[in-house]
Amino acid sequence: MRSKWQSLSGSGYRLVDLGRPAVFLLPTKKLSRAIEKDLHWFIVAHFGAYTTSTIPSFGFWKNAERATISDECRIYEVSFLGKDRIPVLLKKLAKVAAQIEEECIYVKAGQYTALVYPKRTKRRKHSLQ
Repeated sequence: MRSKWQSLSGSGYRLVDLGRPAVFLLPTKKLSRAIEKDLHWFIVAHFGAYTTSTIPSFGFWKNAERATISDECRIYEVSFLGKDRIPVLLKKLAKVAAQIEEECIYVKAGQYTALVYPKRTKRRKHSLQ
């Protein structure tokens, strides 16, 4: 498929198509330095670059008790060529959600938006013998 950017080529500059953006939000109060560092290296290794900024009181949603919640979030944006890179990001976001004990993470990839939930593993019951 031909890049939309090719039609905007001109003399005096060169364009490099980075693909479509993927944007996701993480609650700042749950992000440890270790999780941020791990996420940084993951994104750089798999996507090459990203942008991030903190947004106060961004994101409103209803929790399990139907109360409206607002939280300070860190917004991340990465770009990708091809849909095959999306599952890599979604798997990582599910892992981060589990690590920070967040029910789900809001993610937007291209024109699609979703909530990423980590799969719950069955906990073994420990018996005292």
